Amino acid sequence: MSRPLIVQSGRRCGRFKRLLPLLQYAHGNGWSVVYTNGGHLRFTKPERPIIHTSKTPSDWRAVRNALALLARADRMNVVDLAHGVAIYHG
Repeated sequence: MSRPLIVQSGRRCGRFKRLLPLLQYAHGNGWSVVYTNGGHLRFTKPERPIIHTSKTPSDWRAVRNALALLARADRMNVVDLAHGVAIYHG
């Protein structure tokens, strides 16, 4: 069972401070963000691949890598063909 993520600012948001740019990008570009039972974040958007990242990244590159994955997925072009689906990176 996944729970929706609610981002709040203020005194108690220290644990999300590193994730804030990632969450702002996701919400600003139509991605849905939920917690998984395993302690990760799941980013979903129609016709885009599902992207998972840690809720508490230990590496400074983790947030940058997840942000790059979201941006790359936003640039994908999905084309329906008679025999399947083709995904082009634009």
